Amino acid sequence: MNRHAIAVAALCFVLASCTGKAAAPTPATSAAAKPIPESAINTLLLTPTDLNKVMGTGTLVGQPPAGQMDDHRNLLPNLNCLGVWQIDESAIYGTTYTAVRKQTLRAPDVDQWDSLVAQSVVYYPKTEDARAFFDASAERWSKCANHHVNITLNGQKLPKWSTGELARTDTELAMPITRGTGDQARSCQHVLRLATNLVIDVEACTPQSPVTQAAVIAEQIETEARAV
Repeated sequence: MNRHAIAVAALCFVLASCTGKAAAPTPATSAAAKPIPESAINTLLLTPTDLNKVMGTGTLVGQPPAGQMDDHRNLLPNLNCLGVWQIDESAIYGTTYTAVRKQTLRAPDVDQWDSLVAQSVVYYPKTEDARAFFDASAERWSKCANHHVNITLNGQKLPKWSTGELARTDTELAMPITRGTGDQARSCQHVLRLATNLVIDVEACTPQSPVTQAAVIAEQIETEARAV
């Protein structure tokens, strides 16, 4: 069973109450940076070689890069958690962005993967729209902290999903996630990072805990963007 996205129609889920509280954001300390051009997003995603170094594996295999959002509302209609569970959800991002570039990589490249990276860069023509999306996401993510999702598909229970405490700064959201249980458990980190008029959306998963690689990947993507 693909742990990252399950493209099926029948779904039963039980959502526990969302009671997590995010830490207060820290104020921005640097001057506003210049907007990043839309054309840059085609070259900002990290290569498999770069990601293997970050993830500590040598076997990540990338799926073809894509340029559109996904829509998994039929699987998880709770919009407070949908954007935590998956990157690049159309119901979450709305209509003010104009371009997206994303890629998923797995090791091994099978449904029962051990390590996974999902990385994306979303372009907003207006810096204030990128900021508005980030702030709205911070509010939503805070309502999905310490949350449990139990899914039953065709009468069979699927690996449950659990979130931890949301860590928030003025430009980054970071959520720890546990997927599955026992020897099938994978520890993940989902990071949303604001870089002027770009939103960098990354999830990284490994068998080991804790996971901090999503934040490292997002930071490296932003460094590349600032150099454009």
